[in-house]
Amino acid sequence: MNRASPYLKLVLGLVLLGLVGWGLYSSIEFYEETEESGWSLDALRNPYLAAQKFMTESGIEVTDVDSLARLDELTNLGTLFFSDANQVQTPRQLEQVMNWLDVGGNVIYTADAVSHDDDLLLQEFSVDVDWREFEVEEETEEKTLSETLREYNRQLESGKSREEIASSFSDEEEFITLVQFADDIGDVEVAFNDSKVLLHPHISDSGSDSGYEPFSWSYSEHGIHMMQFEVGSGLLTIISDPGIWTSYHIDQYDHAYLLWLLSSGEGNFAILRSVLRDSIWVLMQRNATELLIAAALLILIWIWRTGYRFGRLLPDDLSQSRALGEHFSSISHYLWHRRKGEHLVEPLRARVLSRASLALGEFSRVDQARQFELIAQRCDLNPEAIARAFGNNDFSEASFVQTVRLLKRIEQSL
Repeated sequence: MNRASPYLKLVLGLVLLGLVGWGLYSSIEFYEETEESGWSLDALRNPYLAAQKFMTESGIEVTDVDSLARLDELTNLGTLFFSDANQVQTPRQLEQVMNWLDVGGNVIYTADAVSHDDDLLLQEFSVDVDWREFEVEEETEEKTLSETLREYNRQLESGKSREEIASSFSDEEEFITLVQFADDIGDVEVAFNDSKVLLHPHISDSGSDSGYEPFSWSYSEHGIHMMQFEVGSGLLTIISDPGIWTSYHIDQYDHAYLLWLLSSGEGNFAILRSVLRDSIWVLMQRNATELLIAAALLILIWIWRTGYRFGRLLPDDLSQSRALGEHFSSISHYLWHRRKGEHLVEPLRARVLSRASLALGEFSRVDQARQFELIAQRCDLNPEAIARAFGNNDFSEASFVQTVRLLKRIEQSL
């Protein structure tokens, strides 16, 4: 029994540990939660990203164009969508678009309600843009803040996104525009922004001579939002609101279907829009990381080199410095070993000549030979010895010592 007791305790411990683990596991509640991370950077920079992905999945290649100047560079282009208004403002741009339409191009053009008078394409087709008149309701039922918050929380708990909830609280009623196609397609429902409407003289007066006349137009209760013109072998579609194809609204009604119907069955689809370009800092981070690292290292080295030193200033160690006599001796030995003895006696010669000019009256007015004679007469020396003292520069140790002694003697005699 004593031998089996340790094994029994071990088995009981393992069973107890398993029961505790099973209890903890059964008390844990597993659930999945999806967090909305918001739109990606590409989606924020490109409002037509969803439309591009839709067209790509439909088998149509999509490209971005930031200028009409690149129109000739595009190959196999079938449809050109002007997402920004007032893109045709020069006669050359107008001629370029018209020539492309004549040869079978397909253009979807956006009309601007603010400065459409500067748009030459709208002028060419006699299209005007106007703001519709809003009718103010006399009686509106207003909800209190608490009721609005309760309704917001209820819709949020039901799984709706914030954008869907915001659109549900909008007081403005959406008016649907029916775009009519052939019988095999039928009517397409589109929710254009009804604050802008299109005008054309042919629609209001069929007898007017306005040049190009639309063969099709679509309207809501407030006015016309889309017109189509035949230009040569091409097709021009003018819309009042390109926002139906942005990522915010393309999933509503038949917006995506309309974009697919208006695109040409042949060729690629190009969107002409103002492209947000990366800054120089972002481009350098992406393509020149090594250059940024090298520049940062150079800046750090420059700061270290030119910056102030920190800490206590240490005094100079004067015990290691040599005396003044040792300094002069070192300089003299340096000049002597490099055969520059004349530099050692030059100060003494200059001092002797200075004293001679003071002691001898006519010394400064005569030539050098006469100066040596005057010094020899005054010091009772041979003129040749005086000339050697002032003229010999090729010294040996003996001649250097003799020259210095002679100059000191002359100085003392003067």
